[in-house]
Amino acid sequence: MSVTEHPYKVSPQRTETSPGIPERGWVDMDVRWLVTKDSVGSTKTVFGVTYFPPGAKHELHRHPNAEEVEYLVSGSGIAWVGDDAVELGPGEAVFVPQNAYHGFENTSDSEVVMAWYYAGAASLEDAGFVTRLEDEETA
Repeated sequence: MSVTEHPYKVSPQRTETSPGIPERGWVDMDVRWLVTKDSVGSTKTVFGVTYFPPGAKHELHRHPNAEEVEYLVSGSGIAWVGDDAVELGPGEAVFVPQNAYHGFENTSDSEVVMAWYYAGAASLEDAGFVTRLEDEETA
């Protein structure tokens, strides 16, 4: 097998673009699911990249079964963790505890590239995904 090709090697350029779940608060996002149980057979890891054009956002939500780390490769915006607004710029990361509400909004005039990682789950389904609005509607 060539070192340029490997079943565990992934890249955003060779990964299908996904709008995520627009009906559940994924607004104008371009999501690339790089490392998942389906893509490489992971059992406790999800890693991906999301491109946020100006004004794009990921509404408040939580993952009952996973922690998350969000890292800005480029651009800037506001990450929400609980009720806290955390300004992020290139080279900065924010940790999201398991089951904590979180979200992100590109408040700049340029594209944001965010790399992110779930710990403890190998897919979005395994991590769980519940929006704050869904929780409020069932309360």
